[in-house]
Amino acid sequence: MENTIEGKIVSQQLGTFGKNQIVYGYIGIEKPNGEHVKVKVDSYTRYETLKLGSQVFVEIANLGTTDIIVARRIDVNQDPIFSTKSKAAVSA
Repeated sequence: MENTIEGKIVSQQLGTFGKNQIVYGYIGIEKPNGEHVKVKVDSYTRYETLKLGSQVFVEIANLGTTDIIVARRIDVNQDPIFSTKSKAAVSA
């Protein structure tokens, strides 16, 4: 399994828990090849953003011996692959 996913946040199902408002739930990442990956966000996830449409790098791991993919770190991607399409559309 990959250790990092690059893509765009296209869906989210998130909630907060406890007095510290810890974020739990799932986000959907669309990779540059169009594949969608469901990623769990929990109290151990460190993130810069969870905003829909954000281009991100997600450091991932499996949850124990399960097939559940957990985000360990979510960083904003300043130079995403997707932006190449956007720049071409703007310059046309």
